[in-house]
Amino acid sequence: MRKFLLLTLALLCFGALANADSFTTYATRAQQNPDDFIDWTQLGPDFTISGTTIPSPQVVSTFNGNLATVGNITGGDFLRVDQGLGWGGSFDNGEALIWTGNPNFGLGGFGPFSVALQQPVASVGFGIEADEIAPFTATTWAYDTNGNLLFTYTINGNPNCGYGAGCEAFVGIGDLSGPNIASVVISTDSGDPFWNNDFAIDAISTSALATPEPGSIALLGSGLIGIAGVLRRKLAR
Repeated sequence: MRKFLLLTLALLCFGALANADSFTTYATRAQQNPDDFIDWTQLGPDFTISGTTIPSPQVVSTFNGNLATVGNITGGDFLRVDQGLGWGGSFDNGEALIWTGNPNFGLGGFGPFSVALQQPVASVGFGIEADEIAPFTATTWAYDTNGNLLFTYTINGNPNCGYGAGCEAFVGIGDLSGPNIASVVISTDSGDPFWNNDFAIDAISTSALATPEPGSIALLGSGLIGIAGVLRRKLAR
């Protein structure tokens, strides 16, 4: 009976670990190791060529056919721009971007910007840059299909790190407990209401499985070894 109780307790502990959302973050897209993308060129050419803004919300698709609804949560229009044309920042030249716009310039509306996926994913990543060339922070909130907040991640931006140098800040989050990320909301703070939530992002990359950091794997392994050792000692008695 005692052995049965100990084994039951261990299984319950494993179940609790499996069902709780455990998140990791990625500093680069290579670390994220995505298997799907939202390419913004599907929304048309650069704004300076088309002369049009894009209404919020807008339905787009990943390469693998996962539909997503995107747009400024304020309801304002956003813009499709390319690095080197409508956007003069630090993304790789020619990179297809989405710009929230800035109503102070009469172009689009402020963010935050939302990406809601039809099928939840295990990781989301994107490059981001604020419009103002000054220090900024970028915050991303991840939600499940029921609108429950799963994770919040804030990074410091890389302002003016080099024109067309591909040195923009990268936001990458992964849910190690499974594909539970149904939507993300992205916001920036430039320290000035004139520029807050005025930013551009590049392609949204996603994956069906999240890649854990090596340190996370080692920590999980040591934890399991510790639990196994306790159980052996208990059962030996």
